Amino acid sequence: MELDLSGIKDPFKGMLAGLTQIEVREEISLTQIPSPKGIAPEAIAISAEINHEISSDHGISRLVFCRDPDQPEGWNSDFRIIGYAKSPIELEMAQDDYSAALAWEWLKDSLLNAGADFAAEAGTTTTVVSTGHGGLITQPQHAELEIRASWAPASYDLAAHLSAWIELLAMISGLPPKNSKVVRIG
Repeated sequence: MELDLSGIKDPFKGMLAGLTQIEVREEISLTQIPSPKGIAPEAIAISAEINHEISSDHGISRLVFCRDPDQPEGWNSDFRIIGYAKSPIELEMAQDDYSAALAWEWLKDSLLNAGADFAAEAGTTTTVVSTGHGGLITQPQHAELEIRASWAPASYDLAAHLSAWIELLAMISGLPPKNSKVVRIG
C-alpha cells in the first residue's frame, strides 16, 4: 500500500512510513482514505475491508493515525489512533451478553500479540440485532458487531498497530487466525 503523506511533518511522517511495509492477509484490502476533517492537525486514515472475492465475510473498518502537539484531553500523548470496525456476526453470538466485552478483549489481545505498545485506551463495543418489519418483514433477522476504539501508541512503531487492527478485523469477521492450520468448515 502506498501512502500520501503530504501535509505530514517529521517525526510523524517517519512513524507512518512503516505502514507501507505491512504484510496484509490476502482476504483483506487496505486503502488510504480521506481522514476526517478537524480530528487533528495531522492525520491519515486507512480503510481495511474483507475482500469479498476471496471471503463471503463483510467486515469493514477504518483506522486513523493522528498527531496533535496540543495533546487534547484524554489523548495523554501527541499521538492517537482511532479505529472503527463492523462485521456481521451469528445471531446467537449477538444474543450472548458477553459478546460485546469479548470484542474489546480481542482488540487488546491483538495489540499485545502484534507488539503494539499502547496506553489510555477508550472505546465502545456494540452488538445489534436487526429485525425486518413492514416491507422488510421477509428479511431474516441478522446481527452485527461494532467496535469504536482509540488509544495512544506508546512507541514509534505504528506498523504494529495496523497489523493488530487487521487481525482484529479478521477475528470479528470470522476468518481463521493467520499462520494457522485452522480451517473454516462449511
